[in-house]
Amino acid sequence: MMVKMKDHKFAVPVILNGKKIVIDGVATQTTTSVKQLKHFAEDAGKSKEEIAKITEPKKEIVIQAAGILVL
Repeated sequence: MMVKMKDHKFAVPVILNGKKIVIDGVATQTTTSVKQLKHFAEDAGKSKEEIAKITEPKKEIVIQAAGILVL
């Protein structure tokens, strides 16, 4: 699941991975393009080999968040 912040006003630190959170926002189902998936993989520090394996778009749920509460 992708969580995007309205107007990039705040970011969710990676350290929250595995934590329970409550998100206030709107969820939509979207299709992420191969180009965007490769961009995300580059940002995550994936290897060129891993990035080259991305060949199909991905259907996913994206939440446009207004706020996040960490429990």
